[in-house]
Amino acid sequence: MSVGRATEVEVLAYPAPRRDIASVTRVRSTWVLASLQALRERGHYDRYLALLPPQYHAEILFTVAGLWLPIDISVAHYTACQALGLSEDEQQRMGMNVGNRAQGTILATAVKMAKGAGVTPWTILPQFDRLWRRGLDGGAVAVFKTGPKEARIEVVACTLLEIPYWRAAFGGVLLDIASLFCQKAYIRAVTSRAAAKDECALRLQWA
Repeated sequence: MSVGRATEVEVLAYPAPRRDIASVTRVRSTWVLASLQALRERGHYDRYLALLPPQYHAEILFTVAGLWLPIDISVAHYTACQALGLSEDEQQRMGMNVGNRAQGTILATAVKMAKGAGVTPWTILPQFDRLWRRGLDGGAVAVFKTGPKEARIEVVACTLLEIPYWRAAFGGVLLDIASLFCQKAYIRAVTSRAAAKDECALRLQWA
């Protein structure tokens, strides 16, 4: 993914060369459960249920926290979310809601770190690989410092990125995490046109 600059500093490196990083095969059910709750809270659940193929109802609606779900289950869930036709802003807000609900489980480490004195987003950014692996099996994340209060976050080998809803919601989750460490945070996609469908880059800025 060639969207960087020569002045960037690598904060979190990929765990292996891109060609050796396996695609995501499983996702923690905790993410899907938090997403379902967000759909309920924001009034989208009934339409979502109508859009979710019946063969996935039992596996998604009656799952419990902490399980690994096969990637096809998550794809079905987020494809139904995409079919809701929500604006990108609403999709991102859904992601922020999901991130907030995950603070007691997958993101508990981030919450604990945010309570320390003098913390900034640079406190948590080097830990993003750890947070990623708690929620997804496969894929990888890397972080590059592009300014005093600006970072580029890259994700590769994640087929969920092919679903626009998941891309926007994932940005919302990152925004929610960063907001624990600063007064205000902003995020936007900066993926180059040459990037594969299963990878993306996001620019995170804060004040």
